[in-house]
Amino acid sequence: MYVLALAPHITVWFTLFCIIMIAVWYFSKSALIGFGSAIAIPAFLIKWGVDKKILVINKLLGDVHAKSLASLQNIDYFFYNANGSIAVDSRTATISYIKVLPTLEVLPPVIINASDIIEFYFYDPGMTTTKYYGRDMAVAQEVLTDNLKAIGARAEARGVHIKVDDLQHPKIVMNMTAKEADHWTVILRKLIDGSLDPTNGPKLIP
Repeated sequence: MYVLALAPHITVWFTLFCIIMIAVWYFSKSALIGFGSAIAIPAFLIKWGVDKKILVINKLLGDVHAKSLASLQNIDYFFYNANGSIAVDSRTATISYIKVLPTLEVLPPVIINASDIIEFYFYDPGMTTTKYYGRDMAVAQEVLTDNLKAIGARAEARGVHIKVDDLQHPKIVMNMTAKEADHWTVILRKLIDGSLDPTNGPKLIP
């Protein structure tokens, strides 16, 4: 995670590295101290920034988890991540879907009747990335930034897509991996045909 925080702004951090090294070297008269400071200070700043983001994400996950469990009167199976959550009640054949916006706002749950589901499927759009072997750091950063955007776009679209007979919410997308979707496509199929067994309490799947 620390490397991912560094990567999109590599030229900025390299410039800061050079400035710190030159300044500390000049005032301390020691190349070793200058080099060490140029490594330590940016590393501290990166760690501080990433640790703050981790705290925010952990708080978000706790919020999504709590709202997921409160979204239905009874919950048999549920799944959640930083993009939202999905939960099902086999007794009433209903689904709760919560979406998290890029601003980290957690939207109110959308309740869907299993009978209103038109179709559902797992979709992974794949992605195209670029390799760069030149020495131009600005171009390298641009390529890296584009690759990170491609990875982010894929993660945003990858998941279980559910088309619903609902004018307000005709389609929902629950972001998850193919392995996670293997479980949830079975859960949804069983929920729709009425064969999903109830549980004694909310069960996180997978």
